[in-house]
Amino acid sequence: MRRSLWVGGFFMLIMAILPARLPGESDPVQKYRSILWDHLTALCDLGPRYPGSEGHAKTRAYIRNVAERYADSWKEQAFVARVGYAEELPLYNYELTFKGTGDKPPILLGAHYDTRPFADEESNSQKEARPIVGANDGGSGTAVLLAMAQYFHENPPERTVQLVFFDGEDWGRKGSDEYFLGSSYYAEQLKKEDKSTWPARVLVVDMVAQKNLKIFKEQYSFRSSPSFIEFVFDTAKELGVDQFVPMLRYSVRDDHLPFIYMKIPSVLLIDFDYPHWHTLEDTLDKCSADSMLAVFRVVLETVRRV
Repeated sequence: MRRSLWVGGFFMLIMAILPARLPGESDPVQKYRSILWDHLTALCDLGPRYPGSEGHAKTRAYIRNVAERYADSWKEQAFVARVGYAEELPLYNYELTFKGTGDKPPILLGAHYDTRPFADEESNSQKEARPIVGANDGGSGTAVLLAMAQYFHENPPERTVQLVFFDGEDWGRKGSDEYFLGSSYYAEQLKKEDKSTWPARVLVVDMVAQKNLKIFKEQYSFRSSPSFIEFVFDTAKELGVDQFVPMLRYSVRDDHLPFIYMKIPSVLLIDFDYPHWHTLEDTLDKCSADSMLAVFRVVLETVRRV
């Protein structure tokens, strides 16, 4: 009996000190590398996806199809934005909910799915009026959320997760306030709800597919919630994801701002050192599945730990 107890104890000790995954053992997250890339490729194949375009309508159908297949519940939030040079602009947000197995308050993971209706960072004035494909800017964050829908369907989270696809982030012209239309509307509707239903955290993903990805700490995120952004970057460090650089860099106005104004801890993950931003060169060949997978890993682990 003593020998059996000793052997059993020794076995438990060995199991405790062994790594969770042995060298060469399959990585359950690795399969999402191809899933991420397939989503991004499919989105780019739809062409420019600005509000009112054929590509936009097809993207909405694509998101709805994923929602129907994987989400516990989902809703379309249709609204009309009043903008200076287009009287009424129909827009659509999508919220996919994955119910948590525990009782923690929800976390919102967001990305904008629309693309820029004009290439106003082009040096050639003849190209400025043309819409962009937005592989990285608009495509990458959307692809990450679409892949997460499948992941959370297959691996129910402890904390309820809301995947929110924002519309109209990239509509406005330089110098205007006509950006973040979808997230601003979503936040305004959220204000009408009881605070107990608000997400405890917001994590926005944008422009995360470029090759040689480097994500620095964004300034608005750091000022609004230093503890949350440190948590995200500490998670990346523990995972060995070196695409996350624990230094402050840009202040970027994006879909996290409406939630920061509501005092909800909100972080933006973005690589703003992207030479093809708002140009016709923001195409699939500038992107990397490995970059998206790195962000995918960090976000999943953040959701699990936070």
